[in-house]
Amino acid sequence: MRWITKENQRADRRPERWRLHCSLCGQEIAESEEYWFCNGFSVCADCLPEFARQELAPCRLLRGKEAAT
Repeated sequence: MRWITKENQRADRRPERWRLHCSLCGQEIAESEEYWFCNGFSVCADCLPEFARQELAPCRLLRGKEAAT
């Protein structure tokens, strides 16, 4: 028989292992799997191109449409 105490109630609520998920798609990032952590976001390999596009959007230019200096 196991007595319920505050200590073992807290222990029962803790996950066995902390899980990491991609900030964009929500997919779990498995142990030993490659991922990128940038500006507070964890990004899986599948989402990296889209994440880079979003992060670099302010740097985007169109050839022939550059601002005149």
